[in-house]
Amino acid sequence: MTPTPKLVGLALSPNAEADRVCMVAGDRSLTRRQVRAEVARTRAALLERGLTPGRRVLALLDHGPEAVFFLAAASSLGLHLLMPYGLQAAALPEWLSIADAAEPDVVLHFKRDRTGLDVLRERCATVVELPFPTGEAPEAEVEVLHPEPVEHFLTLFTSGTTGKPKAISVNEAHIVARIGWVTRTMGYGPTARIFMTGLMNNTTGVINSFGALLHDATVVFPETPDPAQWPAQVARHRATHLALRPVALKQFVAAAATGEDDLSCLRVVSYGGAAVPRAVLEQGRALLRCDWIQGYGLTETYGPFCFLAEQGHAEARYLKHVYCIGRPDDSLTVRLEPVAGHPDGVGEIRVRGDSVMEGYVDVATGVIQPVGEWLRTGDLAEWSPDGDLVLKGRLAGVLLSENGHRIYPEEIEAVLADTPGADEVVLVGLPNPNGPHELPVACLCGPIGERGDEELRELVTAELRRALAPEKWPDRIWATPEPFARSANGKIMRGEVAAAVDPARVVLLKGGSDD
Repeated sequence: MTPTPKLVGLALSPNAEADRVCMVAGDRSLTRRQVRAEVARTRAALLERGLTPGRRVLALLDHGPEAVFFLAAASSLGLHLLMPYGLQAAALPEWLSIADAAEPDVVLHFKRDRTGLDVLRERCATVVELPFPTGEAPEAEVEVLHPEPVEHFLTLFTSGTTGKPKAISVNEAHIVARIGWVTRTMGYGPTARIFMTGLMNNTTGVINSFGALLHDATVVFPETPDPAQWPAQVARHRATHLALRPVALKQFVAAAATGEDDLSCLRVVSYGGAAVPRAVLEQGRALLRCDWIQGYGLTETYGPFCFLAEQGHAEARYLKHVYCIGRPDDSLTVRLEPVAGHPDGVGEIRVRGDSVMEGYVDVATGVIQPVGEWLRTGDLAEWSPDGDLVLKGRLAGVLLSENGHRIYPEEIEAVLADTPGADEVVLVGLPNPNGPHELPVACLCGPIGERGDEELRELVTAELRRALAPEKWPDRIWATPEPFARSANGKIMRGEVAAAVDPARVVLLKGGSDD
């Protein structure tokens, strides 16, 4: 099935069976015919509020079917959307920051939670509230006023792990192409039932929901954002496909381990975003006898383009190579650009192809800086003998040990993810009073923060020794029982973690890089 280069085309899909259920949300089931009618109703509501083709709209959406209808309607009208990336709930400071910097034509509030709406109205003269419709939409055809894919269709504002906002511009055709590539890799088809775990203002949510529509599958929206409640819902709806971030995967597997829910319906579990502790992955694979796929990608590529498929899991290639992320698909060309000062074979991941963003946006001027021939990802990797990419870390985040060895954050974080009692791990740099380079410190949070220095050292050393040569170890470790600070889109704030490190409780690793 060849994707149309319009999101609205995926929703309308004239070849799909009109009276077959394709969307489930709570007690509500919608056929393809009803989805078309809802898109038409949303489109009419947008036009009534002056959202005509070409308007720049800051869209604040809930994570449900209505967001799908809105995105399809926006595609039909040729709107230019600005969206905060991956925010789970109301985040007024981020909304105001985007509105102040980007000065959209319209701020569209399409959320049941009205928190912050009054402040938005005070600060922004162009706030439009789109009420949630009641009752079934009358059957209607959707007139596509903008039949070509929209350039600069989506501008995503994401803070990343540093807290510094950045904006990227993505062409509509690129979004649709990535939806097609990813969902074919995941095995979507007419009999698939997709449990829609992603948020509608990030790549996973759009890929899951519109990918289901593309393949005439059924998308099921969770009744709660709590992953611990999802096994029961997956079993009840007989979902076949599930995509989870590592933290959610850990919670889902823990809940599934009770054995109360029949999860034999699952065909594919996919995960990505960070390294998953081996213990969690192996427990999950023992519980859920289905295909497992790890995906690696960037917001700039609008989703994953590199996959460790089931065969790679069955061959345990994720155990042979620290933070193995599998093999690129055919949608992008991938190369490793050598970086001075790093070992032979380690280079920056660079990609090119149609499924790449248009560029970074200078919000003050609206100017888009094109990617050029190759997109520089900023991620370091090397090829394994098996042909997999093995992620090392961010180019900007590499630190030097006191003996001058390069320490790669993601490599350390992947290895220490299995440390008993550690919920999460990040590597940060602390000021070095005796030299020009920051001191690498592995920070762990969770019950391990209650351990004494010697026990902490033994636990961490045991994990490092299993996977890495001593010269690749950080010099110091620090643990806290408190969770790490996170940005509004759920990413760990490395700067905040570094600021929270108590120097008096930093533990020197003996038997590490000094050996």
